[in-house]
Formats: sequence, C-alpha cells, structure tokens
Amino acid sequence: MFEWFRNKDKSTKKKVEYFTIMILPGPNSRVRKYSISKPFIKNVAISIAVAFIVASAMFVNYFYMQSQVGELDDLRAETAQHREQLKAFAGSIVDMQGKMDRIKELDMKLRQIAHLSDGKKTRQLPGMGGSSEGSSLSLDDLGSKSHDDVMEQMRSELDVLAEDASEQEKSMMKLTEYFEKRNSVLAATPSIWPVRGFLTSTFGYRTSPISGKNQFHEGLDIANRIGAPVVAPANGTVADVGYQTGYGRYIKIQHGFGIVTVYGHLSKQAVKPGQRIKRGEVIGNVGNTGSSTGPHLHYEVRVNGVPSNPKRYL
Repeated sequence: MFEWFRNKDKSTKKKVEYFTIMILPGPNSRVRKYSISKPFIKNVAISIAVAFIVASAMFVNYFYMQSQVGELDDLRAETAQHREQLKAFAGSIVDMQGKMDRIKELDMKLRQIAHLSDGKKTRQLPGMGGSSEGSSLSLDDLGSKSHDDVMEQMRSELDVLAEDASEQEKSMMKLTEYFEKRNSVLAATPSIWPVRGFLTSTFGYRTSPISGKNQFHEGLDIANRIGAPVVAPANGTVADVGYQTGYGRYIKIQHGFGIVTVYGHLSKQAVKPGQRIKRGEVIGNVGNTGSSTGPHLHYEVRVNGVPSNPKRYL
C-alpha cells in the first residue's frame, strides 16, 4: 500500500512543500518513502498539459493536411479534366480550319469557272493540328503549355477564324449574286426548240418564196402540222399578241437582258400581253396564216433589237 504525506522543509528560509509517498509492501517489509516537491509536480503537470496541447494540435493539423490532400487530388482531377476539354476544343478549332480551307478551295474553283478571280491570294489559316505545317499550337503539346498560354493561342486562332469567315462570307455573297444573275440569264435565254419539225428555211439571205426576190430571212421556218403546240423556249413576259400581213397571227415574248423572241404564222395564240410564262409552256399552235406557203412556224430571236441566228440557242 502507499500513502500521501505533506510536509515542509524548515531548513531554508523559503518554504518548500513536499509530498511524501510511503509504500508499505507488506507486514515484514521495510517502508519506502519518496518525497516529491510541489514545484516538481506543478512542472510535470504543466509539461503534461503542454504535451497534450501539442499532441492535440498535431492531431488537428494531421486531419487538416489530410483534407488538404483530398482537395489537392480534386484540383488535380479538375485540372486534368480542363486539359481534356481544352484539347477537345482545340480539336474543334482544327476541324473548323479544315472546313474553312475546303470552303476556300471550293470558292477558288467556282471563281475560276465563273472567271471571277480577283487576283488576290487566299490567306492560309495558321494550323493547330499536330501535323499541320506552320502550326502555332500543336494538339500534342497542350500538356506542356500553361493554361494562360493555351487560352491566348486559342483566342488568337478563333480571331483568325472569325476574320476569315467574314471575308469568306463576303466572297460567297458575291458568288451567289453572280450565279443568281447567271441563272436568271440562263432562264431567260432561249435554249429549246419551240416546236419539233424540219427546217424549210434557215437564217440569212434566201430567195423569198412569196416575192421570188433575194431577201434576208430573220429567223427559222420549222414545218409541222397545223395545230402542233408551240412552246416558249425560255422564261419571259408576253410583250405583244396580234396579226400582221407578213407574220399572220404572231406572238412576241420579252425574256429580259435584251432578248426577244417572235413566233409567226400561228393558227392560235394561247397567251395574252403581260402574261408571265415559263420555259416549255404552250403559247400557241402551228398554222398557215399571213404570208405563208404551208403550215410552219416562223421563229425569230432578237438581241437588243438585232436579229440573231436562233440555231445558236438550240
């Protein structure tokens, strides 16, 4: 057993309190005494308290560091995800550049076909693909670039694409305008036979079957049965429908761009002045009216008022 005793050291001027621990092992054993000063116990208590505080601080710091490590792992995963997203976005820019290059190539071919070359060299886009020559940013090198560098390069590429797309839009608008006009010209240009048959007289000088004199024939004479349908060889507007001694029943169509066609010796007119017609639409029927020796169609093409050989347009 052991017991606590409290005594004082009277040998010194300063009183020091002690705690005596007596240990009694047994009835026949010697008593053991141990004296411990109060300041020593106080110091031990303080040391234990400090050790506890330090241990607690280390414990808290450990868990804090563990949480920081988890956040760091999350940041690393997020950074890797952002890298992949940037790489995918860069790949999209490469695809857009490829499409823009193909559009430029098509634009150039169309201009060559239409003889619209303006003599300007097409500006080549800076590539971003790993194998593209002159590339300012390689997809394979994204991992070695800083985020700010990658973003700056991508902004630069997008600015180039935007500028190039704007220029290409202007070019395509000009091409569209040109081909729309060409389409209108083609639609207004006589390009099919107004009636099927055989030619009894061609364009140019001939001996008139009526007067027997040498005269200039301003069109083609196409023989067919009376009543055979006559169609418009191009889109246009009916300018005149009437009767003249030479032409008999006739129709005059204005096609635009200075092109006018005339149809004579008709047995019937199926259109009216001001009527819009399309290529292939029936406008009348073959006849034998006016100065004619048999059923046929007299067909003329005039450009800016000047007779032109209709064979050019067939």
